[in-house]
Amino acid sequence: MESVPLTAHRDFAGGRGVCEHSAVAGGTDNWPVVDLADLLDVLDLAEVAPGRFRARNVTSTLPTTLGSQTLAQAVVAAERTVPHMAVQSLHGVFPRGGYADREVDVDVEVVQSGRSLATAQVSFRQDGREHARVLAMLSVDEPDFLAHHAALPPEVPGPDDCADLPCALLPWEVRTPGGADALALDLAGPPSLDVWMRCDKAPDLPMFSRALLAHGSEGFLGPVAMRPYPQAEIARRGGRGQSAMLTQTITIHRPFTVHDWLLLRCESPFAGASRMYARIQIFTRAGELVASVDAQGLMRAVR
Repeated sequence: MESVPLTAHRDFAGGRGVCEHSAVAGGTDNWPVVDLADLLDVLDLAEVAPGRFRARNVTSTLPTTLGSQTLAQAVVAAERTVPHMAVQSLHGVFPRGGYADREVDVDVEVVQSGRSLATAQVSFRQDGREHARVLAMLSVDEPDFLAHHAALPPEVPGPDDCADLPCALLPWEVRTPGGADALALDLAGPPSLDVWMRCDKAPDLPMFSRALLAHGSEGFLGPVAMRPYPQAEIARRGGRGQSAMLTQTITIHRPFTVHDWLLLRCESPFAGASRMYARIQIFTRAGELVASVDAQGLMRAVR
């Protein structure tokens, strides 16, 4: 398996080459650069048969496919195959890396479809080789029977009280308390971070909001897990490591739009045994919980 310094933000997994996920290690300085128009274009999947699509990958600074883009494309593929429902949850696994310069075959298998719920499996392949698989549950809108949600603490700073956080992976507005210093590689912090984001230049359509949230939520999971470990600590542990996202689950609770500010409350409650676990609660500016994310990643020293 190849390896690089954890501070170099390159991810390798499974002895099979470079992993799709590129933003697992700490900081954001070396995240792949993504253009919004290009990202929206790769979400325009070409249907070649019912449940079968042909897609391309975003042009970025990495030679590998981005797992965040794959999750966004899974939203589109599932909803176009089951058009009367919306994605309610996604569970993605990433067994190997894909190639950014090759087209992708996206196959959707509808496992079950009823009046209110459907389950679809979305597979991503290049030259017959599968590099990602996403299980999606879709649903029609249903009324509340019971209703409660986690409360947003009143002391959380709003977007107007935060500074810009440069994020090349996310081609839209991103703010956090402390701005770029919040993820500075030479500073230690708690394994948590509040991040506001808004994308008012994309089409204001529910499917695009769900897809862009899937893309936008992935990037902070690894950096938050790395916050307690500044460069000096990584150097003390050998200076080189391997990191990659292995699985990610996204659950949509309520409708939302990325044209309005969304708060991502990120935390990593566990890291150990060469793994890291992270989760995100996503709130509207009014304090409504609209989505949740959790993920497990590889994060280990070079052997």
